Amino acid sequence: MTKSLLFIIAFTCSFHLFSQLITTTNTENTSGFFDTTTNVYFETDVFSVSRDLMPNEAYLNTPLGNRENETPLTCSSFTLGISLPLNTVLKLNTGLSFLQNGESYNWQSTENDSTFNYTSRYGYIALPISLSTAYGKKLKFHISAGIIPGIFNSYKKQTNWTDPDGSEYDEETKIQNDLNSFNLSAQGSIGMEYYFKSFSIRASYALRKQLNNTYKAYQDYIHRSNGMGGRLTLTYFL
Repeated sequence: MTKSLLFIIAFTCSFHLFSQLITTTNTENTSGFFDTTTNVYFETDVFSVSRDLMPNEAYLNTPLGNRENETPLTCSSFTLGISLPLNTVLKLNTGLSFLQNGESYNWQSTENDSTFNYTSRYGYIALPISLSTAYGKKLKFHISAGIIPGIFNSYKKQTNWTDPDGSEYDEETKIQNDLNSFNLSAQGSIGMEYYFKSFSIRASYALRKQLNNTYKAYQDYIHRSNGMGGRLTLTYFL
């Protein structure tokens, strides 16, 4: 929880300092450099997603076992949203998003042909909310920070393994009753946006940090996802 609070404080402070810097400039000379358009946008994220995982000491304090060796998983998320200007500097962004978290595990025996691999994906229908500002002429510097509340939508675990003789097996699991129905994450991004006559294209580096537990209160583990990677946004001016 301490890491989550530090993450939010860091983004809030940086966003506040940036806002102070740009608003103390002579607005008569710079107001035309800020993005004050109302637009709809389509956004896609490609993140390397990892997780913080620890035993739930308040319940059973179950050891992590093989899960201690889980590795990051590449996940994609998609958002359709709208951006509304609040003033000459800040915009409010919100929309509907399909968000994915996940992790993977890979093991191979050094003695025979045995292997054991799996990927777990958690899907959420989310409502991202953020504040942003963009400064420049046709090429603008863009920064945003906010939260992403979401509702659990899907789970998929794909498991593959081979026995000592090399025979291959696979299994797919889609039912998981121990997951929290609500997900809350903090997000932030920084990037560059190029403006055309009626639309713009933005490329950003983005971070996402889950604030609450993926699992229900009385499950074995406390699980929080972290994501970082690239974000591409296409906007259309209204």
